[in-house]
Amino acid sequence: MQIIFWLSVGLLIYTTVIYYLLLKVFKQNDYHKNDIYSPGITLIICAHNEEKCISEKLLNTLEIDYPKENLQVILADDGSTDKTVEIAKRFDFIEILELSRRGKTIAQNKAVLKARNEILVFSDANNKYNKDALQKLARNFADERVGVVCGELQYSNKISKENSYWNYEIAIKKVESKNGWLLGANGSIYAVRKNAFVPLPEDSISDQLEPIKVYGNGLDVVYEPEAIAIEDPPDNILKRKRRIILRSLVTMKYVFTLLNPFKKRSVFIPYVSHKLIRWFAPLFLFLCFLSSFYLAIDSDIFRVILVFQVMFYVSGIFHSGVRYVLKVIIASALAIIDWVLGKKQTTWAVDR
Repeated sequence: MQIIFWLSVGLLIYTTVIYYLLLKVFKQNDYHKNDIYSPGITLIICAHNEEKCISEKLLNTLEIDYPKENLQVILADDGSTDKTVEIAKRFDFIEILELSRRGKTIAQNKAVLKARNEILVFSDANNKYNKDALQKLARNFADERVGVVCGELQYSNKISKENSYWNYEIAIKKVESKNGWLLGANGSIYAVRKNAFVPLPEDSISDQLEPIKVYGNGLDVVYEPEAIAIEDPPDNILKRKRRIILRSLVTMKYVFTLLNPFKKRSVFIPYVSHKLIRWFAPLFLFLCFLSSFYLAIDSDIFRVILVFQVMFYVSGIFHSGVRYVLKVIIASALAIIDWVLGKKQTTWAVDR
């Protein structure tokens, strides 16, 4: 039981603290950026039933400061049943791709076939880009080693607990980026070289699997903190996290070939350290509680440890930060159950 306890605690500490510190001491790459580099960009906006925000998104796109002759904009509509397409048709510069409902990943695959430019930028319909966001993404592709560039998502509500989570994630992304193995973009704002793009399976989560595939094929994945997209924080954190983690777990089967730690372009260290252990954190927390409960019978130390665990979980009733963490843990647990039961979620519904 002590082995179970300390192994579980060790893995949790490793994924949240030690991994970040280790990245600091790894050899870091020096990537070249060219602020005036302006390659052709195809901006692909995926949407499903976004009539409430699509007009605002397209107006924002119109205001982006990037050479218009180098910019193609495609709206990949995933079978909307509202006025999304009708509203989008009012904007002459938008190329609309009307698709049957099959999910975001397939919509992106189809849109790439219509893309004319060398850089693909993927966006959701519910965010706004800073005027220089595309230029900030583009400057990284002046370095031929770079295949994917992940921008930064910020939430409009600065006191959002989701924002606090992203501040922690951003710190890890920055140090992973220095090694070129940032294995998770953000669906709101990330860019891929078209000649490096890999069409993905319907049940995969594209903004996670695409960078992994590109990295495995020989190009690096970096982070650009000055390419900023802003959106409102999600209304239903538990539902959103459950969906994302379930899709991530389903996607694992497409990553196995790149997990060999002895391969040159292996993703073993970042994938296990930053993703896998984190997704299974509810299991390790349960084992910590169960083992300390058993050990507390004969040990004062483990009695104290058990009390601290109980205090932490109870504090979620009163402390919003702890409550947010607990929601994420519960969402992970529910996603694991869904995954074990063989569930999939290829499409998404708009909660806003």
